[in-house]
Parts: sequence; structure tokens; C-alpha cells
Amino acid sequence: DFQYSQRELDTIEVFLTKSTRGNRISCMYVRCVPGARYTVLFSHGNAVDLGQMSSFYIGLGTRISCNIFSYDYSGYGVSSGRPSEKNLYADIDAAWQALRTSIEKVSKITSPVLIIHGTEDEVIDFSHGLALYERCPKAVEPLWVEGAGHNDIELYSQYLERLRRFISQELPSQRA
Repeated sequence: DFQYSQRELDTIEVFLTKSTRGNRISCMYVRCVPGARYTVLFSHGNAVDLGQMSSFYIGLGTRISCNIFSYDYSGYGVSSGRPSEKNLYADIDAAWQALRTSIEKVSKITSPVLIIHGTEDEVIDFSHGLALYERCPKAVEPLWVEGAGHNDIELYSQYLERLRRFISQELPSQRA
């Protein structure tokens, strides 16, 4: 038995794109809210794939009134290749290009950016979140989730609260 209703299935688009390193990258676009003003490019944790995250995306997008676009890293889900730092950069760039329908380095991003990182992340050290925040010219006030690890950060209430504030207040004010 499939866990989604036909209405939910109709909101999910799954397709492959190709990275500059030649890997096939699986992408998922979830239209959570009709006429949504924003789409979140979501890079999921390393212990899951798109199939495992899809119901989370539907719920998250519905709660924050945004669509969600995500992708599987090289070597995850049905994406080809193997996980590596170079592949990761190529993967997110391919996802970004696919989303924009045709990510440069962080310092060249021109849209508002919200950095959320757990202080107890056992996979990606907290210092990486700090470094991204310091280098990103359009970064808004970050959220450092005290005690959150790599795979449980979305369980903390401030995660959803901060995303809502970013979407409803900070994005609109920076577009004006």
C-alpha cells in the first residue's frame, strides 16, 4: 500500500538532472501550496533520501506556505556516482540550475539566506554553519539550535518558528 493520497501524489514531481561531474541527480519538486510565493531549496541530511523525506517535505511546505525542492546527493537514492565533496558541490549546483529552470559559491548568493545549524551536529561540525553565515553577504539572523544534532534538528520547535519568520517577514522585506 502506498502511503500518499492521489492529491499528494499530484503535488510531487520527481525527475533526473545531470551534474557537471556527469552524475545523474534525482530531484523532487513538491508543490505544497497553490500559488506559493517561495520555494525552499532543501538539502537533506546524509542518512536519508528523497523517498524517506517526501512526507516531511509535504508537511513542512504546508506549514510554512512554501513549495519544497530537494535532491539526492551523488550515491544516495537513485542518484549515480559516489558521495564526495566535489560531487556535493556539483550536485547542489545541478539542483539549483534545475530549480531555476535553465550554487555558485556562497559569497555570490544574491538572495536572502537563512542558516540553521545544530550546535551538537555530529556529522557536520557547527563551525561549518558559522563559516557559511560569516561568508554569505545576504545572510539573515541565523538559528543555532542548542543541543540539536545532524538528524533531529527539525524536531526542535524553534526550527519551524524561525523558518516561518524568514518566509513571512524577512524574504518579503528584502525583496522590496
